Amino acid sequence: MMKQGREVRTNISEVFRTSYGTVDVAKLKSVYLNLSSWVEPKIELESWNRTIDSFKFKINNVVHRELLKTDFKNKAIVDLDLRASGLRPGKRSFMRCEITIFLKKQKESDIKHEGIYKPLKEITDKIINGPLLSTKTFQFHKTKK
Repeated sequence: MMKQGREVRTNISEVFRTSYGTVDVAKLKSVYLNLSSWVEPKIELESWNRTIDSFKFKINNVVHRELLKTDFKNKAIVDLDLRASGLRPGKRSFMRCEITIFLKKQKESDIKHEGIYKPLKEITDKIINGPLLSTKTFQFHKTKK
């Protein structure tokens, strides 16, 4: 049998594209959460690396804190893709955050099951309203223009 992935759009935010999914629906061992947006810096910085690392750290903290309240393993991989080069006020850059979350045991086989959907929606919401929208460094936009 071939692996079959599945993705579900969540439309949680006006500014962020959000979805979650899995790479293998037959053996549901992990799910991924996707958040993407266009970022525009509000300030000028010499080097953005530290700011981006701090941003990723804050997202990571929210994810791990929220995982404690779920049936998922307290283990996640947070991948924040935001290029430090070319970041400057007045220019929008693409940002994508993918979070891989692992299931404790395969109870649900349906990715749209409430036991999977609700906690993922909650985590996404906490990330958006926490580290993302509370930042004084970046402005987020749905489109590049």
